[in-house]
Formats: sequence, C-alpha cells, structure tokens
Amino acid sequence: MKLRFSEIFNAKNCFLLLFFSIHFVKAQIPNISYSTPNSLNVGISISPISPTNSGGMVSNQTLVTTYAGSGLEGSTNGNGIQASFNLPTVVTANAAGIVYVVDRINHLIRKITTNGDVTTFAGTGLAGSTDGLGTAASFNYPDAAVVDANGNLFVTDQSNHKIRKITPEGLVNTFAGSGTIGATDGQGINAKFYYPAGIAVDANNNLLVADYGNNKIRKITPEGLVSTFAGSGVSGTLDGNVLTAQFNGATGVCIDSFGTVFAADYFNNTIRKIDTSGEVTTLAGNGTPGESDGFGANASFYYPANIAVDAQNNLFVTDEQNHKIRKILVSGEVTTYAGTGNLGATDGATNVAEFNFPTGVFVDVFQNIYIADYGNNKIRKIKTYGYSIVPILPAGLVFDANNGTISGTPTTSFPATNFTVTASNISGESTFILTLEANQLSTEEFQQSSIKYYPNPVENTLQVSSTEKMNSIAIFNILGQEIKKYLVNENASKIDFSILESGIYWVKVKTISGENSFKISRK
Repeated sequence: MKLRFSEIFNAKNCFLLLFFSIHFVKAQIPNISYSTPNSLNVGISISPISPTNSGGMVSNQTLVTTYAGSGLEGSTNGNGIQASFNLPTVVTANAAGIVYVVDRINHLIRKITTNGDVTTFAGTGLAGSTDGLGTAASFNYPDAAVVDANGNLFVTDQSNHKIRKITPEGLVNTFAGSGTIGATDGQGINAKFYYPAGIAVDANNNLLVADYGNNKIRKITPEGLVSTFAGSGVSGTLDGNVLTAQFNGATGVCIDSFGTVFAADYFNNTIRKIDTSGEVTTLAGNGTPGESDGFGANASFYYPANIAVDAQNNLFVTDEQNHKIRKILVSGEVTTYAGTGNLGATDGATNVAEFNFPTGVFVDVFQNIYIADYGNNKIRKIKTYGYSIVPILPAGLVFDANNGTISGTPTTSFPATNFTVTASNISGESTFILTLEANQLSTEEFQQSSIKYYPNPVENTLQVSSTEKMNSIAIFNILGQEIKKYLVNENASKIDFSILESGIYWVKVKTISGENSFKISRK
C-alpha cells in the first residue's frame, strides 16, 4: 500500500493543549443590529451605515481550533474533543454542513454533525471489502472522500484499489474498480486502479481521482465509466498534453469554478494544473523540497498531500512535511496560510498554530477550512472571525469586514434588497437582515413634467403654494438623483433647504391627483 513520509516516520507525541487568553477566554456571542431600511441615492455619497453590538466583541482574526478529536489514538464516538481518531487522512462535507472523516487506520468513515457529535457512518473497523449498510460494510485503508450534488459520498478505498459509493442513507457499494492492481479503463468493476488517493467532483458529477500508483488522474462519469484524464503512467515531471504529461505519486486533486483541475504531485513537490484544453503545466513549486513562498518555481513544498479550492478560486494545500497549510492566490503567489512549520498541536492565530503532518483539506460553503491533522489524530478548523455580508453589495458600496460598516456611493439603482450581515467571534455568531435600496430619477422625467421656476435663489426654506393637498416632497440634484424625501401632511407649505449645499436642485411635489416639478437655486 502507499506509504507517505508521515506513515514511515510516525511522530505520535502527545502535546498539551495551549490556551491563549487573548483568543480563547470565554466571551459572549455578538448581538448586532442596524438601522433599517435605508434608502440611498445613486451618485450621492452615503453616511456610513454601522452596526450596534450589545454582545461580545468582534475582531477580524483567523484562528485555528480543534474541531474534533482528543489527540489520542482510538475510535471513540462523542462530541468534539471527546471523540478519537486513528490517523485521519481526509475531511469533506455535504451541503448541509455534515462533515465526513476518512479514519484511515480504523478502516472507518466517521461523521460529524453540525453540533460536533462524532459517530461512525460506515465500516466495521476491520480491514475488508464487504458492501452493505453502514457498519456492516468494510474498507481497507481508505484514503479520501468527496460528496456529489446528490449527497452521495465517494471514497477511495486505497488498499482495495476501489472507489466505493455511500448513499446518504449509509448504503455502501463498489462503484468502480475490480479490486486488483492495474490501470485498465472501463465500466465500473471492470476498471482497475493502483492505490487511488485524492478524489474530487466536478459540476456534472464526474469524479476525478488521483491514481497514486499509476501516476495518473482518472475520470469516472456518473454512470461509472472510468477513463484516463491525464498522465502517461510514467513517473516524471514532464508538462504538456494530458496524454504525454507525467506525474509522480499525485495524492490530491480539486477543480475550480472554471473547470480547471489542480493536482498535488506529492513526490514531485509541485502543484500541477490541467486546463480545459488538456494542457498540463506546473503551477507552483520548483521540485525540490522546501518551504519558500513566492510565485511559480520560486515557491517550494515538501510533500504536498492534498488540495482544495475556495469560492474565489484560491487554492489551499496541506504541505505535509512542512507541517503547514499553504495558500495559492489566483495570481499564482504561494503564501503560508497557517502553521509555524514546527511539529505540534497548538491552536491559536494562524502564525502560532502548529500541525503534525496535515494531509486532508476542505473548504466549506461558509469558507471555513477543515484540516485532517493526521499525526495529531484530530480534525482542525480554520475560521476567519469578524463581519461578513451576503449577497455582495451593489457597485459603489463597500463593506468593511473589520467593523461591519457600509460606505461609498451607489453607482446604479437597485430595488429594496435584503442583505444578511454576520458578526462572529470564537463563542458564536449573530446575524441581522439589513434592507437597502438605491433610487435614481432621470432628468427626462422632470422635463416631461410642467416646470415652474420659483423665485431664486433660495436661502433656507421655500414657500410652496398648492391648491391641492400634498403628501410628499422630494428633492433631486441636477442629475435627477434623489437626495431628500419628505412625507408631509396636507397643511405643509415649506420645504427645508438648509441641509443642502449651494447649487441647482429639482423639487417634485406629489399631490393626490399628480405631480408637479420645479427647479430652484440654493444660495
């Protein structure tokens, strides 16, 4: 079976949990609110819209925590750190936030609910290849897993040389692979693999498998047809067409929103890229073991084990032997995202956290990052705390993730829209629904109205004569952008201009029977 460095040199020291008061002192959950609704005007700079918070302090920081696992070897079920694992290799999740762990040495697939309860989802705990329901099925050193759009979990059952499928109900069957070593393409169990490792799913539910022993990337359709996606099968570093390119023990694979495939090429110490035209290139890494940050070949890795992609198409890599999580920006720059490089189990800020041969990495829909911290027998979580907003604000408006303030100048009109703002700290999170709209009235609308020029200029107030009862008065700038609106009673006869700077303005008076517009000049 495949041996990673971390399995050859298995450092299983027990580390005391270090608690940093600056991050982990028990605190209150935030409790935020905004003034809402807010009517904005196109082209007019808004007064900052800021939250009030009657709960715990919110600070923008990224922290590494232990999500599950005591650190001791075992297969105990329980909540969070009460549970135990035995060298977990990969973590993934479904759309509902249920996390699945490939518990390698236990020959199990574990499940973590959203409240942190760890249970055994599938597997007897003994090596085998039996299909069946839940704990009646067996695996043989499973390595990786991914969830498709239908909630099915696909597992690379590495030492069985198979791809197993687990339905949402827990029924396990053999999806592809005969169980004997080989590189044969074909339908379902007629195909052959050689220690399959990482696995990913594309937008059409096709599976991509890092076929470690064959030095290939294999593709499996939803119907189970297996083909060679990339790699000649010869161990090497050659870039080029998918048919001639070479890999050297690829262990991880992921797919971005454009359909580009990325592979963690383990023994080449590189990250490879397979574009949609079928060309394989080396995205990052010079091929020599190292931990340098930088662009392309200026960066280095030391046995990159797995790879994941976030919503912005940034890549995250478990740099196994460096005990780090590396990030590759869309620009191609490689940075150290988390981990000091020292072997350990320390939680805390990303620049003080420690890992122990991390292998699996997964980014969920909320942009939380989960790590299978192999040598620590733990599942770690990396979360950025602070403020966030969904959906993205319209053009011209800016959201400050540090304090939750909205500022800027809307450049396009939009109807009343609900935006969900979330404020989080290590104790929990608070959400608030904020309603915004932006109005714009073109000058053509004024020109189609009956225009009257009142005595000019106006200093602070303007007397309005009307034979009808008024119900609203609106003021617009010369571009037709609304900047002030009054809901008035029927006896109103004055408009307040004291808030306006000097300039030309349109005024629209709305009555029961219609509207009347006029133009004034403010001193």
